[in-house]
Amino acid sequence: MAIKYVPYFPNTLEGQAILDNFVRTKRVLRYRDNDQVIERIERGMPLYEMETQEQVGTNPNQNKIIRGECLSACAYLKEQGIQVDLVYIDPPFASGADYAKKVYIRRNPLVAKAIEQAESELDVEELKAFEEKMYGDVWDKERYLNWMYENLMAIKSVMSDTASIYVHLDYHIGHYVKILMDEIFGEDNFKNEIVWGYRIQGVGKDFWGRKHDTLFYYTKGNDYIFHAEKEDIIYEKPFIDTLKEAPDMKSLSENDKAEIIKCLKNNEPLKDKYKQKLFYKHYANVYVRDVWDCDSTKPLISGSSEYLGYITQKPEGLLERIIKASSNEGMVVADFFGGSGVTAAVANKLGRRFIHCDIGVNSIQTVRDRLLANKAEFEVLEIKDGVSLYRNPVQTMKKLKSLIQGLRNEDA
Repeated sequence: MAIKYVPYFPNTLEGQAILDNFVRTKRVLRYRDNDQVIERIERGMPLYEMETQEQVGTNPNQNKIIRGECLSACAYLKEQGIQVDLVYIDPPFASGADYAKKVYIRRNPLVAKAIEQAESELDVEELKAFEEKMYGDVWDKERYLNWMYENLMAIKSVMSDTASIYVHLDYHIGHYVKILMDEIFGEDNFKNEIVWGYRIQGVGKDFWGRKHDTLFYYTKGNDYIFHAEKEDIIYEKPFIDTLKEAPDMKSLSENDKAEIIKCLKNNEPLKDKYKQKLFYKHYANVYVRDVWDCDSTKPLISGSSEYLGYITQKPEGLLERIIKASSNEGMVVADFFGGSGVTAAVANKLGRRFIHCDIGVNSIQTVRDRLLANKAEFEVLEIKDGVSLYRNPVQTMKKLKSLIQGLRNEDA
């Protein structure tokens, strides 16, 4: 049970139209639970007791690993007066994929009774659709967007005035979330739709191959941190359009020159030995565009030294680009769907403070070990929200077996 509810903002609804964009475009997407979202926003974020699990080092930077949901973590941070300067989140994509192993229990009255008793002790409204949130990326669009709206509102409430946020999604749901973000952060604070390209061979058989994710980059206001990045590029550039002034042409025979002229006139490809006579390598130092498909940000493969076994794990190079661009040393970088802990690990390496949040036990253990290897200092906290029984399917089954005689797993 929540201790209390922490307001998202002072007078949250005053002058605001919650999900108004969707109300105006009902033919595109209609919310069944608009009234419930508004009620939960009006009520505030649930604040639960927080328990310290471990302290690593003296931790002067107040780095935190938090086991719990985004909403509850933001309630705690806001209550503590903690603000974040940069947010990167890689939430579920509402893709229909289930990335976690499921445990099925035999349907019988004893099981139903035990579950009913457990749920009666919880604030069920608080934990709506928690199974989907914890175990898989399998829920319907409308519930997903309601859930995302609440989380984004909570995240905004703990962002500093100069903070930025990057939300990493793909084609399944990104265009809908973009509309949510326009409403929450303001259309004027939208900065980029960043394309993160995959360098994976193969194309779609029945449509263009889907080889990119999308990152939506917003700022909280007009005053924000951004350090433009430059990169070196190399491309071939013709010396001139006329052959007579091109270098090295004197070394070619008349027959070679004739062949080159013929190819150019007929728009035919030149042989490589002629190309290097007519073109030179041009080097330029240019600002990075919003299409990221270079080697430093490319997706991980299973054989990578970075890979920790997370299917959706992102490369350190991707987070390094974001953190360097949108924060300064000493600032707080937060990831509320932290997964393998790449955001926290890179933030620590770059001299930033970090907050890692995730509901999964495996995530917390993985990022703890990862940060220990990097000699980071931090505290591990756990939100006591009363749903520990459901957080891990194996632990859930073990607990239910202890309560219900004869309960067993089904092979299916």
